[in-house]
Amino acid sequence: MNCPVCTSLTLSRTDLDENLPAYSCSGCGGAWLSSREYWRWLDSHGPALPETPPQLTAITAADSPKVKICPECRRLMLRYNVGHGTGIALDQCPACNGIWFDRGEWDLLKSRNLHDEVHLVFTAPWQTAVRKEESRARLDAIYRQRFGSDYDELIRIRGWVYNHPERDHIIAFLTDPEPYRA
Repeated sequence: MNCPVCTSLTLSRTDLDENLPAYSCSGCGGAWLSSREYWRWLDSHGPALPETPPQLTAITAADSPKVKICPECRRLMLRYNVGHGTGIALDQCPACNGIWFDRGEWDLLKSRNLHDEVHLVFTAPWQTAVRKEESRARLDAIYRQRFGSDYDELIRIRGWVYNHPERDHIIAFLTDPEPYRA
């Protein structure tokens, strides 16, 4: 099998985790994981671990955005954003379901306890949640740019208003251009 990134280098047998055989590239540091081996490992892995927040010392992943060809069945692979603040996308073959991890991606997922949920990344519900997360981040950036340093105070005030028992009256008061007219 040839590396889908370097294309000319042959992949060598390695272990991504205990009892999880894969094939790695000595050139780019990526790894190929067959779906058969992943499912075998997942069955013996035990229950999924709870997701952990990002570490202060971030693990660097070399996400290669180029189109990749599956080293196992030679089909074009599809990219799926992982989300959850990882900033990476995984490549999966739609035919054999094998997964390509660019250098550092497995380690990043493992550091966040997302490595035992890789199979979920390729599902519609996961991808819908990722798109919502990305949309929220874009809107947050727009609001931060528009309101500047007042944005954090607006978030605090908004939380106060929406948790207040008189929320509807407060909103009516704030939106009425003349709340004191008789």
